[in-house]
Amino acid sequence: MNGIHVNSSAPFFARRTGAEFSIEKFSLYCEVISALQWRKMNGDIFMITDRTAGAFYRKCGIEKVWNGISESIPQDIEGIDPLMFWAAGKLIALRDIPDNAALVDEDLVIWKTLALSDTAVTVAHREYLSPEIYPDPSLFGVSGFPLLDRLDKSVLPCNTAFLYIPDASFRVFYASQAIAFMKATSMNKCDDRLCRMVFAEQRLLAMLCGLTDTPIETLMDMNRLFVAQDDYTHLWGAKQAMRDNEDYRNGFVERCRNRIRTDFPEYTYVIEAIDALE
Repeated sequence: MNGIHVNSSAPFFARRTGAEFSIEKFSLYCEVISALQWRKMNGDIFMITDRTAGAFYRKCGIEKVWNGISESIPQDIEGIDPLMFWAAGKLIALRDIPDNAALVDEDLVIWKTLALSDTAVTVAHREYLSPEIYPDPSLFGVSGFPLLDRLDKSVLPCNTAFLYIPDASFRVFYASQAIAFMKATSMNKCDDRLCRMVFAEQRLLAMLCGLTDTPIETLMDMNRLFVAQDDYTHLWGAKQAMRDNEDYRNGFVERCRNRIRTDFPEYTYVIEAIDALE
């Protein structure tokens, strides 16, 4: 099965006007491990990005970590607010990817070979419906998105750090509805940079599965996310800790270097390439 990484530079520039595009070293190392481990256990993996991020990967000399890089995401992510919807590029890519391909977040490493359903949507795990993260969508004040009134608000959201949708028509339907929601909501500027994004990416998916009677399977049990296991590593909650703690960050980076040396010796040149970036 093909894996897909996605990186849009639009959120970076929305937060850092005038800056030169870059990726934090620990994040870049995790991307590399994620891609190489997928290739080892599950098949080819491709990076879908825009021309700015694509040029960055080529400039630092790590583009061969992936089986190919496509610069098909528009720089302006189709006019969607990149601060409010930092993962919009992922949903645009999902709409257009080939069939039989799974989205894998760059900060997720899958250590085993997957056996996925050919009928169910497979996600990383379900999430609790906490009101501070998943408020009633009527509070968004969105107009021009009539489907909202037909959706079941009680279904548990899906964490899409991993996402495989075997039904191409449903994949396009979900991605298109999510994009329509983001475009409608981008008209209402606000300081919320979490609730609307996770609605579009995670809660809407579960709601649309419910609407269409599409089954959902998970890689992980949400009640055991913090129990030690050897199948998956997801950096999500550790990123800020690494930014705040130099020792923690440096220790992670050194473990990544060691993993490349031992498991992927033909890619040791990547270590020098990444470490040369400042």
